[in-house]
Amino acid sequence: MNRSFYNGISGIKTHQSGIDIWGNNIANVNTVGYKANLPEFGSIFSQALYDGNSSPTDDQIGLGSKLAATAISMNQGTLQQSDNALDLAIQGDGWFGVSGINNQQFFTRSGQFSTNAEGYVINGDGYFLLGTSAHNIGIMSDPENPQETIPFLSNSVESVDLTTPDAQERLQLPARMYYPPEPSTYAEFKANLPVEYTPGQIYNIRAGLIAPDGSQHTLTIAFSKSATQPPLGTAWTYHAYIDDVDNPSSVVDGALEFDERGGLRTYPATFTINNHGQAISVTLGTSPYDGLVSIAGAEIAPSSISDGFQEGYLNGYRIDQEANIVASFDNGRLSAIGKVAVFHFQNDQGLEKAGSNIFRPSANSGNAIFFKDATGSTVLGAHVINNALENSNVSLATALTELIVMQKAFDASAKSITTSDQMIQKAINMKK
Repeated sequence: MNRSFYNGISGIKTHQSGIDIWGNNIANVNTVGYKANLPEFGSIFSQALYDGNSSPTDDQIGLGSKLAATAISMNQGTLQQSDNALDLAIQGDGWFGVSGINNQQFFTRSGQFSTNAEGYVINGDGYFLLGTSAHNIGIMSDPENPQETIPFLSNSVESVDLTTPDAQERLQLPARMYYPPEPSTYAEFKANLPVEYTPGQIYNIRAGLIAPDGSQHTLTIAFSKSATQPPLGTAWTYHAYIDDVDNPSSVVDGALEFDERGGLRTYPATFTINNHGQAISVTLGTSPYDGLVSIAGAEIAPSSISDGFQEGYLNGYRIDQEANIVASFDNGRLSAIGKVAVFHFQNDQGLEKAGSNIFRPSANSGNAIFFKDATGSTVLGAHVINNALENSNVSLATALTELIVMQKAFDASAKSITTSDQMIQKAINMKK
């Protein structure tokens, strides 16, 4: 009869723990990024049964249970759309890294982030989001207000490579940022110079240019048929100038000749012109039919390509699937300024809960690591979804069912104690 007491008492304690765990899961069914706890039970000890005869089986009777472990459910939670540009969700394996006031690192699946007054990316508890900075932001005098300073983009990059897990830093996003102008360095033209033109008729093609100070200018090339034409093909002269034809800032003159099929006879056809202190490499053709041609009856719309951008100011940020933080500017330019780190562990189940839906590593989980590909380059090992959040992975139907099971088991354990007490009382009374 003592065994029933052992089983009943341990059962009450065990199933009370189960009730607490599943109750906590239900309470967090709407918590962003929450990972459900799964209680695992084991026997305290068992007693072997021996009836004096040999038996092919090892007969045992259990003498109680205990809460052996609390596992973390790593199932993916559903994703929901969000209007916050800094809300993130991990699709796949991995954890966001956050840093506390004392620089202690924690890990979470909750991607609800915003910026504080200094521009650092933080979560709702004030922990700083960790990642790798591109270190391509400097400080300069504000062109709109020379008395003030403004962050500016020192160089544009498409992607940022994660360094090492220990080298991750707090990510900072300036609320205002300047994109300095990029002066034009080249221009390329395509056109079909009209064969039917007579000497003196002008055919203009143009390209927009950006000067070193960010101002806009126009390169015009005026083509005219030469007075003397070759026996086969056509000959043209050109007058290239920047801005006003009557008061140009720079001028270049030259000549072109086309063969009987309309292709350039001499190529590559290039020249250099000065755009307010910046040399512009102009290409009219690198092969007979690559740039300018002079073909009768062919309809080729004139076109030009040139580089360079005007100055711009920050429009906002977005985060791509590779976790690059991309700044967009009102001049149409984009640049990565950092990358959100996605951490991994050899054993996610070894992570210890540190409260507020965050975890810390332990000896069982090992230290945080980054995944590497076959070439040794760091890869995320998951997709980072912008403007989305991962919901709790708790199944309310499962959690309620398990809670009912735990409550019934608790009641059964309590009943076994009452029954055992009644049996002992009857046994005592029988001896009287």
